[in-house]
Amino acid sequence: MKKIYLLSALLTVLFACSSDDNPPPLDQAFENLNDVTTTSLETTIPRLEISQSNGKITALLSVTDQNGTPLEQFTLGNYEVKITPDGGEPVVLNQNQITLSEFNNTNSDPLAIATTMDYSGSMGSNDIQNMETALKNFISLKGDSDFMSIIKFASSIEEVQGFTTDATLLDAAIDIDPYIGSSTAFYSACDLGIKEVNKLNGVLPVVIGFTDGYDNNSSISANNLILKSKSLSIPIYTVGFGNADQAGLEYLANETGGRFFYAPTSDDISNLYEIIDQQLRKLYILEWNINYPSGTVLTIEITTSYTGANDSFTDLSIKTITVQ
Repeated sequence: MKKIYLLSALLTVLFACSSDDNPPPLDQAFENLNDVTTTSLETTIPRLEISQSNGKITALLSVTDQNGTPLEQFTLGNYEVKITPDGGEPVVLNQNQITLSEFNNTNSDPLAIATTMDYSGSMGSNDIQNMETALKNFISLKGDSDFMSIIKFASSIEEVQGFTTDATLLDAAIDIDPYIGSSTAFYSACDLGIKEVNKLNGVLPVVIGFTDGYDNNSSISANNLILKSKSLSIPIYTVGFGNADQAGLEYLANETGGRFFYAPTSDDISNLYEIIDQQLRKLYILEWNINYPSGTVLTIEITTSYTGANDSFTDLSIKTITVQ
């Protein structure tokens, strides 16, 4: 009987040692050697937040090819997450410290999108019609539980439809003729979008800023708009066409975790809104626990790697967040 007990104890010890010495296998990076279309990798972090209840960081990551088409089936092996506390040493997380899932309509919060529409003097009647048609098509793509609002601007700003899930109300709001002057208060329109979407809970908040020109009538500067967007982790996706301030719109989007899209003519606008819809519905969710004191500023770096038929690609996205 003693021999049996001793053998059992020995096996228990050996099993425990074996478990410690052999951690769970790492995920292999997804690659697609049949992918002949991808020539570069583009990533952004539209949203980064910390749960005050359990100290968990949640990062939503957009991964696309050079055309803005989402790349799917990625595993933890495709990512490296590095955290650097202000004044401290960087820490690279192990795979077993991170959970990976996908943002979709069945297991994630609904989208809440504040859309802005430009009715400034430079917008011709055909341009306005194409803008309105593009936005109606965009509304038709939304999920039943997704919220949207309509903000129209020129010299002044008017929210013609507050946040609703009702597509009929949104379509009707697009048909409302605004009486708001002829200048371009683009930044103020985006600022109103941030203010209103931030009032909602349990959603993924997004602002889509559309314009054909340069801002010349806002009460907020681009830099202050960026600071507000970053502090609330609300991305601004920008859509420009014609003589739009491409450099300014791209900078605004890049700094806030959004994407910039440009259409040479208003005929191309609908395609851009469809790409935005695809990107917002194909996000990766990376989560991990932290243990830093309140007030610590963390720099989060997520490196994404992918191998296709043409080459191997890498892209780095960086965002900062303060522990509350």
